Amino acid sequence: MLLSFLSKITSRHSRIPKAVRIRTIMSSYQAWTGGGLASTYHAESVSQRSKLADYAYNGRFDEALELIEDNPELVNSWRLRDPNDTRPPSGWTTLHQAALLSTSTISHIERFVSLGAFRTLRTLNTNETAYDIAKKNQRSREILDALKPNHERQLDKQTIRNLQKALDEVVMSRVSSLIERNKFRIPPVEILLELPEPHVSCPIPGFYGGFYIELREDGCIQTESSCRVAGGSGQTHVIQPDGTWKITADGLY
Repeated sequence: MLLSFLSKITSRHSRIPKAVRIRTIMSSYQAWTGGGLASTYHAESVSQRSKLADYAYNGRFDEALELIEDNPELVNSWRLRDPNDTRPPSGWTTLHQAALLSTSTISHIERFVSLGAFRTLRTLNTNETAYDIAKKNQRSREILDALKPNHERQLDKQTIRNLQKALDEVVMSRVSSLIERNKFRIPPVEILLELPEPHVSCPIPGFYGGFYIELREDGCIQTESSCRVAGGSGQTHVIQPDGTWKITADGLY
């Protein structure tokens, strides 16, 4: 269980407030940056994401790699929309563009993947993985092999749908207004299947906190969520493979 795991680790630093200790541990895991609007983030972050999106769109993958290596949290990001832009975010990451454009090489793609690019992540506007895009555009077998999702664990399609629906419900039950206002994309369950350690942190802009999402060995998803400016706001939810879920702990940290 995540709470017992955190307790064991944080007990070594018992003089640090528990909420701070837990947030520090959670921040060490790969973060999901799902916001869709430029107004959601600080100006520097918006500038970096725009620059990366421009590099990727124009096939400048050496420069895209350099930017991601300096800012690894950008690896699965996409272009942010202006609040006045009524179009939904496209969800095209650098890896999706690399799958499309002939200026990318196998070295580029392998490096993006090694930096944490999700091969299971689908675009929002076309619902395609990087592999789907590369196959449609007749990229080389070498590139197709590099883009084919590598699942560390297996779940059938119905279970994935059940878990996704329930995860959406859990997140919306806590922060629905922020999700809608920021056009925030809740993490797809599929990305947990390709991670060696199946967990991500999911900061929610405006919540002053977020979710820690873990796929357990028993096929359940467990989430921990809290707002750092509201004491006792922490909750634990457990989602069953059939899509049912419940709060298993409340009033934490």
